Amino acid sequence: MAEMIKVDLGDCGTGADPAVSAKSNHCLDAAKACNLNDNCKKLRSSYISICNREISPTERCNRRKCHKALRQFFDRVPSEYTYRMLFCSCQDQACAERRRQTILPSCSYEDKEKPNCLDLRGVCRTDHLCR
Repeated sequence: MAEMIKVDLGDCGTGADPAVSAKSNHCLDAAKACNLNDNCKKLRSSYISICNREISPTERCNRRKCHKALRQFFDRVPSEYTYRMLFCSCQDQACAERRRQTILPSCSYEDKEKPNCLDLRGVCRTDHLCR
């Protein structure tokens, strides 16, 4: 039987007072909650240090190690913490920057080189699911 997962989405769609919700920082709240849990704090610190570690001037990070650390975080930390961090919303630039640096590190999704449309077409043709 499928397991039901309760996700707290804050004040999304609740009609809450916009002045109050604009001042709250859901990403900061999620990070604080994670820091109160020893396991979450330890694994979050681990993936942040791995994903933000520069290998050389030409290589920003080790993407394979970053993905491994992120998988460990999401496998070993309860969803009540991971979902709040993954799906937090930002209302200002400071929150968005903090989220980019510490919750969703760019190493996990940015390639060294930006692919062009022909590269993407070629990759898609070799992948049976994409085709």
